[in-house]
Amino acid sequence: MRSTATRRKQLDPSQTGRHALILERGLRRLVVGQDESIDQIVNVYQTYLAGMSSPTRPVGNFLFLGPTGTGKTRVVEATAQTLAGDPLAAVKIDCAEFQHSHEIAKLIGSPPGYLGHRETHPLLSQETLDQHRSPRCEISFVLFDEIEKASDALWNLLLGILDKAALTLGDNRRVDFSKTMIFMTSNLGASEMDAMMRPGLGFGVHAKINADEARGSEQISQRLKSAGVSAARRKFTPEFINRLDKIVVFNTLGDEQLRKILDLELRHVQERVFAGTPFLFRLTGRKISCWAKAPM
Repeated sequence: MRSTATRRKQLDPSQTGRHALILERGLRRLVVGQDESIDQIVNVYQTYLAGMSSPTRPVGNFLFLGPTGTGKTRVVEATAQTLAGDPLAAVKIDCAEFQHSHEIAKLIGSPPGYLGHRETHPLLSQETLDQHRSPRCEISFVLFDEIEKASDALWNLLLGILDKAALTLGDNRRVDFSKTMIFMTSNLGASEMDAMMRPGLGFGVHAKINADEARGSEQISQRLKSAGVSAARRKFTPEFINRLDKIVVFNTLGDEQLRKILDLELRHVQERVFAGTPFLFRLTGRKISCWAKAPM
């Protein structure tokens, strides 16, 4: 029998499992300047690994808010790359293509009796979710990009997915989302955030912080987050918001973060170069130096 001291040992909530730690390290290697989004994804994944996720709901429902160019879609791709080994493992739904209610048929297929019933292949079928699953990663990833552009019909469709992890297709087949991470991105609140920042895109702006305001940068961050969440609550219904597990407002990126992102992208370019005709290049502030690698 275990001793009383062992039975009464308190759990450490800050301790991370091995698989969750691998995810965290992978995300921090691929994503720059968005620590909150990484922490939230790792926490949800840790809950899933511990068996504490609800079996009747998706693994996690995330809403990512923030200006364009802050890395919302990149975080989703990095999650799929770290867990499934392929950034394209995330099923991406461009919500700008679903601004009218009848276009929902592209997601679930046309019901029997409607024109194109047999020719329409639903985008959210069980086969689509399962195609990237493996013993290495049993989770699927679905991204609804720019969710605010979709019609109310898509939002209503999502209510059942976010709450019951289930979707009924046009031919009455059922799709199980219980082992799926669902991500939604939106630019809601970006105009309010830009009012607190210098004009420009998300990857080129800096906070208007003087010497006194620098000490209160945390308050500015909270105001930005409040602006994004308030805009989302004005746009979506309470039942939609209540089905979300995490709402994350992405930070704008400064010069230091942009330099790190540039290094990452140049590294990817170099990897593609090595896959073809090998040569090395070096980027400096004034010029790019490159030289061919001698053939073997």
